[in-house]
Amino acid sequence: MRKYLKTMGFFVLTVLLSIQQALPVGAWEESLSCTVLGDSIAKGYSSDKSIEIKSYGQIVTERVAGEAGIPYTYKNFAKNGLATAGLNEKILAKDEVLESLENADIILVTMGSNDLLNEFKKEAQAILDTDTKFKSAGEALNEVKAAVKDNPLLVLKIIDALGNWDYGAFEGEWIKAMDTITAHKKEDSQIIVTNIYNPVHNMELPGTMNKIVEDIIQNMNKMIEKRAEEYGYQVVDLFQSDIVAFVQDDGLHPDQEGQELIADLVYKQLAVQEQDKARSVDGAAVKGEETGEEGAGSETAENDGTGASTEETETIEGTKEDSLEDKERQNRKEAKEKVQDAKPAKWGGLAILVIILLAWAALTLKNARRGKKGK
Repeated sequence: MRKYLKTMGFFVLTVLLSIQQALPVGAWEESLSCTVLGDSIAKGYSSDKSIEIKSYGQIVTERVAGEAGIPYTYKNFAKNGLATAGLNEKILAKDEVLESLENADIILVTMGSNDLLNEFKKEAQAILDTDTKFKSAGEALNEVKAAVKDNPLLVLKIIDALGNWDYGAFEGEWIKAMDTITAHKKEDSQIIVTNIYNPVHNMELPGTMNKIVEDIIQNMNKMIEKRAEEYGYQVVDLFQSDIVAFVQDDGLHPDQEGQELIADLVYKQLAVQEQDKARSVDGAAVKGEETGEEGAGSETAENDGTGASTEETETIEGTKEDSLEDKERQNRKEAKEKVQDAKPAKWGGLAILVIILLAWAALTLKNARRGKKGK
């Protein structure tokens, strides 16, 4: 009987160790460093100053470090109203940012929305023939709506102007940014880029402007995706997500649920990359080892709708104990969600395997006893 129990115990232990070895192992073993670049979406902008929004980058960093039980450093250089030209001129030109990129294990980038919003504001200003520089897309849209009531043909002018927007400038700035980021990143760091969702989805645009805006966004996203393999980054698809259902009262920026949604998508992409790395190590085949002067690239706070730009860099140092606390909070959250949604347990397959093995052991033990009685 002891012989069978020892054999069974050894077999179960071997299976569990094999499964554990198959799980992805992060490149970070002792500590984790995350650098965030982007606009107000990446910054975690809140239109209500009494409500603090935790950005998706911080959520992901705390979750990954918590699961690994390691300390972390989180630096967020995102800025309200930042467009790609501003990213190159104002952010990536700083030594502090380049040093952060050199130390980062994870680099998160969210850019592009302000390039579109700035173009809309610029064209609205020109077509309305006003000297007023709109602080936000919402302000420009309200002026356009008022003018269209008196002159419906203005819609056609704006649609034509947006439809003929030269994407070359955006693509050129994107390439420049990626050249800088990849030149300063560590060899094994991971770059995750979120593509662009429709920032005016919840606004009532005149005529067929919404369709034009969506076409423009899809073209911009194609440019982002086209460069992914060249620069070695992964793209998280926000355009096809439900993010537009989780925005603040301004109709533009993600609320806390929206940031959580982005964090989940980014986390899943990180997991995929780690699994690819693990398979590569095991010898498996893996494929490939805000603009201030409208449209000019200097920044204003056009994307936060307040006219106030926030300059400071957010830096968070998390100890191992902080990571463990973050992990406990995440575990409690996941446990609550599993109960509410009645989802299968994450380790359901493993539990079934253990049950089968235990049943087999019981049957083997029973047969062994019968054999002894027969003798």
